[in-house]
Amino acid sequence: MEKSYVFKQFTCILFLFLFAFIADYYIQNVNIDIDSIVMKRLIMFIAISILLFVCNQLIYNYAKKEEEFMQHKVWNKMFIVILIWLMISFVVFIFLFFTTPLESLISSHAWMMFIVAYYFLFFINLLVLSIVHVIVDTSMKVEKKLIITWASSSLVIVIILFGLPSF
Repeated sequence: MEKSYVFKQFTCILFLFLFAFIADYYIQNVNIDIDSIVMKRLIMFIAISILLFVCNQLIYNYAKKEEEFMQHKVWNKMFIVILIWLMISFVVFIFLFFTTPLESLISSHAWMMFIVAYYFLFFINLLVLSIVHVIVDTSMKVEKKLIITWASSSLVIVIILFGLPSF
């Protein structure tokens, strides 16, 4: 296995863990009182956009290592597989949350909820990538598909945060 690949992937994962700890620390200990709803949503958008970028970086590093990434014909139907996986994951998470001590564990260690959110965010991002793969020209490079994926996912986040008044 290539050392630079492992280092890049490890760095991305380490960043995600550090981001979870820092976000948890600021939520619990730092008394930031932002009165503007728009400012709160903007901060949330920037944080999620950074996380989506890191998720895409994980995929990009893998794609650079595996030259035939997204070349298989199953990628034309991958959005269905990932959507089913996300639904099953959500049901399993809800089941575990209410039937095991996961609720108390997450209550005492709130940073773990960020890890769960990363899991779902990564697979939602992968879902968007699989949709982008079907929509755009299949000969387009993975790098460009990842840029379109990041922009699309960020746009969806903007629509959700700023378009839905109740959120």
